[in-house]
Amino acid sequence: MVAVASEDYLDTAVEPDEDDGSADIAADDGGPDRGRSPHAVQRVTWAELFFDLVFVFAVTQVAHAVSVGGGWADLGRSVLLFVPFWWAWVGCAILFNGLVISATKRHLVLLAIAGAAFVMSISVPDAYGNRGVLFGAAYLASRVLLGITMQAREAFEVRLNPFTVGILAGVAWTIAGFLPADTRQWVWLVIALIELAVPIVLGHRLDSMRFDASHLPERFGLFVIIALGETLVGIGQGGTRNALAGEEAVTLFVAFLLSCGLWWTYFQYGASATEHALKVAKVPAVLVRSSFSYGHMLFVLGIMLAAAGMSQAVADPKAHLHGVHALLLGSGVSLYVATFCYTRIMMFGGASYTRVVAALLAIAITVLSPGLPAIVPLALLAALVIALNAFEFYWVGTGRPLMLINVWQGAAGR
Repeated sequence: MVAVASEDYLDTAVEPDEDDGSADIAADDGGPDRGRSPHAVQRVTWAELFFDLVFVFAVTQVAHAVSVGGGWADLGRSVLLFVPFWWAWVGCAILFNGLVISATKRHLVLLAIAGAAFVMSISVPDAYGNRGVLFGAAYLASRVLLGITMQAREAFEVRLNPFTVGILAGVAWTIAGFLPADTRQWVWLVIALIELAVPIVLGHRLDSMRFDASHLPERFGLFVIIALGETLVGIGQGGTRNALAGEEAVTLFVAFLLSCGLWWTYFQYGASATEHALKVAKVPAVLVRSSFSYGHMLFVLGIMLAAAGMSQAVADPKAHLHGVHALLLGSGVSLYVATFCYTRIMMFGGASYTRVVAALLAIAITVLSPGLPAIVPLALLAALVIALNAFEFYWVGTGRPLMLINVWQGAAGR
């Protein structure tokens, strides 16, 4: 049996005497990656959950900037600010997956990085104004902490790796903060693109690392929960300000159904699939780079765009939106559903016909959205997501084989 109380709070490893079917609480196993026990199972700790609360605030800040932006340029600037948040969080998720340090050191490092992310979050509204340097410096601090701790882990055989490049990127973000706003946004864009390319160029240097197949999917699933929480905050705030009658009440209910549908789309089958893929992949780092780092970033961006669109629909269901605001909701749902096709191709080599069709239909609804009352595309997208989930539930429940568009073997095979 696993003793829960003391091990849980100390974040220490538990080597079970026998397998009783319960989840083992274990992360620290007494050595670096090469000394990891095959029997220890790592679960998310209280410190990591507290750490995630800072990123709840970060997602809220970025989503609000997306919602109040006046056009495509504002949307691009807002999304750009999410990139350093994402890499800081992903860096922590990878760093603490199987990291062997004392609970006290673990907590101090996590809290220090959380503090840096908190400063970044409060800088978001004026990041292109007077707080550009503060935003960059806070990001640099998080990257330095990640780089130093990863160096102590001895996970890389060479110094040039994604974590050391992250430190250089943090320096660049900080220096660019001194530039005028018009120049700063373009320099930050170039830096962000370089950071996005790092997993492709240097990601193979993660190939020697071992990953706990329970902890990492759980961490990324929790970030999806963070993003989905933003949809509830957005529609909930609209519900508190509007009279709950007529179109307003219907819109609020439909928006809640869409939020539930987005949750179901990921957690009914997707979450378990990612864990299984990581367990059976010959080179797990391939999935860490593709399905987790890139795929989940797209999941979160899609949810944030959808959250902004839902918030606007709930605020004024009859409004005829135009421009970028008319496309936020549909673009977000389309990106979210389409990303499942990408992640499944990377994991198992094929995309589901149902999700390919759903993504195409969501794109069609998005194209037709401008000029329509906000409640119409909201209702259509909610119906689409619910129909997708209902069909998949029926299809899997009756034991029928998945209908796949096969592309390649996949990192986890088929």
